[in-house]
Amino acid sequence: MTDLAQIAKIPNVASAVLGDLAGGFYDAIRVADGESIAAVTGFISTSLVDAGEQLGLGPLGRVSLAGASRACIIAVVGGSVVTVSVEPPGSLPAVERALDTSSGARG
Repeated sequence: MTDLAQIAKIPNVASAVLGDLAGGFYDAIRVADGESIAAVTGFISTSLVDAGEQLGLGPLGRVSLAGASRACIIAVVGGSVVTVSVEPPGSLPAVERALDTSSGARG
């Protein structure tokens, strides 16, 4: 699920950024400031991974956030973090299903 070109083909995906848990930036599609997004989502993901471990939830797979005009999926794959912006936010479940299908995951 770290192939941004494949992710970008999913309907309603506005942009995608690939980074790591340390906030490093690797690649971006359809976004001007991928470096900032990678830094923020790396920090958020690290915090959520730590919280999940403390709560006994196991490894973090994916977190979804939705606002009034857009939604965001943050997926942790190994040490990589993929951030997917979704517009409109109501299409979030369909994009999540498409990501599951493309990665072979079940959720």
